[in-house]
Amino acid sequence: MAASVDATETVGDTAVSQDDIDALMGLVGTPSNTLSVPSSEPKRGDQKVGRSDAVSVDLLNQDRVARSRMPTMEVLNDRFARAFRGSLFNYLRVNADIIPTSAQMTKYGDFIGKIALPSYFVMVSMTPLRGSMLFILDPYLCYAVIEAFFGGNGKLEPKLEGRDFSVIEQRVFNQIIDHAIADFTSAWDPIVKLQMKVTRSDVKAQFVGIAASPEIVVASSFEIEMERWRGKFFVCFPYHSVEPFREQLISGVAADQTEMDATWKTALHKDIQDACVEATVLLAARNITFGEASKLQAGDIIPFDKPDIATLFVEDIPIGDGRYGVSNRKYALCITQYRSPDEEDILKAVQIKKE
Repeated sequence: MAASVDATETVGDTAVSQDDIDALMGLVGTPSNTLSVPSSEPKRGDQKVGRSDAVSVDLLNQDRVARSRMPTMEVLNDRFARAFRGSLFNYLRVNADIIPTSAQMTKYGDFIGKIALPSYFVMVSMTPLRGSMLFILDPYLCYAVIEAFFGGNGKLEPKLEGRDFSVIEQRVFNQIIDHAIADFTSAWDPIVKLQMKVTRSDVKAQFVGIAASPEIVVASSFEIEMERWRGKFFVCFPYHSVEPFREQLISGVAADQTEMDATWKTALHKDIQDACVEATVLLAARNITFGEASKLQAGDIIPFDKPDIATLFVEDIPIGDGRYGVSNRKYALCITQYRSPDEEDILKAVQIKKE
């Protein structure tokens, strides 16, 4: 039931007309009936700051992130390429040269738009990191893998446009992806222990989307050449997935620091073993005063008690005791007790060398 409002009402001693009521209720939108609200624009001194002076800031824009470099990614990609090369040889029995060609941050839409079709897209979870990542075999790599697996000679030009992959071909691709996942996990072990699992595969990128088009992703590409065939392999994952490890990826600290090269280790060990060091034997020692030392002259005799044990020093570091005597007409020392030098002995010897 609608309540009727009189044309004129009285509030206290003030008369309110129907026009005033309409204006208050927003029923009349003419400039004459609109209420004037004092401006709350900020002032700079005596000057008002208008909208033309305001700067628009998009807090979600990640373009600034895309300008950052991640040197450690290059190290990780090199490790992955070396391991993946061995895996391809073991599976396809074909020598493969794998060259990491780029590792950059870009928008997902820009990256995925440059992938030729039909490519083979595989979406993989990467626990404990958030989100999913993509492994991509481009059309030429797909052709190369099939030719190598089934013993093709590579003389025929591949017909890539408008063709789908058969079930058998997809099984071969999935085997390649399984090897890639294992090698990628191993390469990233120094950064984070990943548990990866294939969640979906398709030949159309829209069905395996891992990020929104403007979102920043980390994209790496690898040029793979197998005898007469050549193609590209891509790895892509959202930037926010690895953002907790941003400092490690940007700092340039080598990811190989936990894995020492066996050849380098062997060479270093051999060089150390061949290094020349000075060995001395302390037969006896005696404490004298400074006054006695200052009066010493040529021809003076300092008596010592005959020691039963002499100490062996290597570069002024005591490493053992023994009996001294003669062997093959030369003075010699027969070591009776070996002792590993402690840190204090080493530091003391280093200090003596510096002085």
